[in-house]
Amino acid sequence: MSRRNGDHEPNKWAGLAALLAGFFVILLDATIVAVASPSVQDDLKPDVSGLFWVTAGYLLAFSVPLLIAGRLGDRYDPKRVFLAGMGGFAVASALCGLAPSVGWLIAFRVAQGLAAAAMTPQPLTLIRRLFSADERGRALGAWGSVASAGTLLGPTLGGLLTASLDWRWIFWVNVPVCAIAILMGWRWIPSSPVHATQLDLLGAVTSAIGLAGLVWALLAWRSVAMPAIVIAVAVSVILLALFVFHERRMGAVALAPLRLYRSRGYRTASVAMAALGTAVIAMALPTMLYLQETRGLGPMEAALVMAPDAVIAAALSPVGGRWVDRVGSRRPAITGMALLAASLVIIGLVVTLNPHPWWAALGAAVLGVSNAVAWSPLSVAAMASVDSGVAGAASGMYNTVRQAAAVAGVAVIGAILAGLGQRPTLAFGVVFTFLTVIAIIGVMAASGLPKSSAGDDSDPGTAAGPGAGDEYPEAIDHVAKDAQPQ
Repeated sequence: MSRRNGDHEPNKWAGLAALLAGFFVILLDATIVAVASPSVQDDLKPDVSGLFWVTAGYLLAFSVPLLIAGRLGDRYDPKRVFLAGMGGFAVASALCGLAPSVGWLIAFRVAQGLAAAAMTPQPLTLIRRLFSADERGRALGAWGSVASAGTLLGPTLGGLLTASLDWRWIFWVNVPVCAIAILMGWRWIPSSPVHATQLDLLGAVTSAIGLAGLVWALLAWRSVAMPAIVIAVAVSVILLALFVFHERRMGAVALAPLRLYRSRGYRTASVAMAALGTAVIAMALPTMLYLQETRGLGPMEAALVMAPDAVIAAALSPVGGRWVDRVGSRRPAITGMALLAASLVIIGLVVTLNPHPWWAALGAAVLGVSNAVAWSPLSVAAMASVDSGVAGAASGMYNTVRQAAAVAGVAVIGAILAGLGQRPTLAFGVVFTFLTVIAIIGVMAASGLPKSSAGDDSDPGTAAGPGAGDEYPEAIDHVAKDAQPQ
């Protein structure tokens, strides 16, 4: 296949760097605002609700369009959708830094979230195209370490920029990163074959409104009258039920091809990733509350306690990726999820028994090993189970499940902390018990993965269409050949 106009010879590792830069700023901006909130409040004078929606608006806009964004990648080329999303993210970040009021800041944060949603499903599709089957584990291991680092470095970088410059720099710092990544991506990420399928407009509308109502209810239930929450949940359930019924009738052009869940690899990887995403995102708030409010550490010191996670994940992700390439997904995934449960037990014991707070660094170190090992095999197993024609939709569904589960986890953690606020030790104990149970569910799901990443016990024809399951290696060989310059 000849390269399109504007394409250059693919450089897979430079292309991966561009993808990881985009993924990093997406996750960074989900957490970077928290530590700068007092400065934002001093400058823009929002009430508590307005300050809450600076973060919640981003999460809402990020979570809802993921299904649609995955299908847009299939239709219009994931490279183009990713680069367009990154450009939009850079512009929205610049505008966030210029916001004259909290209302404008929330609006620009929503724009950031929409751009992030456009970007998020594309890396898994593009990594599948850039890397051969025996290298994909290393590439997705790097993706996983960046996911962990972006989530945990947000408070640290936010505190550093706010203290040394101004809170507006937590947004402006994205602009040069995005600009460099766009140039790298335009040059080194290859264009992909597009699939001229019609867009499922009814599915897009019902899924978007249904997910928006559900995520809004999860985020806002503590600050909004309960009748409004009940109505939102009821309408969401009806619309999502209609969406599922509609998708079953749409066949190949479905926005969310639900037949993918017939594949054991895709189904179990999605459940395990939902558990992983929930635990990693939801543990950040109670851990930081304990370290700062209960033990009196400053923001930077508290961030340093948890720093072993990001450092170890970054250092070990290539090793974890090579392990996946060598032995397949199942053993690394089980190991990673078991280490996740162990890390939560360690941190849970610290926050309930009150030893020296730096003991939490041991739990962070175990969490770092978990992140280095778990993200790659789950993503390899999920994407190895799908046909190239629905890779974008599969990635969109995979990321939607992860993000929706994480938002739900954060809502549950918030409810526990609010309900048991007068008894913090009990609250922290309940929180980490809940998260440990979630991690154990992830271990059980990972144990159901196929033994080989290249195969699946389900019928490939019914799981993901031609080219999935056992036929996947040949499909990948064909795609890899297409990526080479002619």
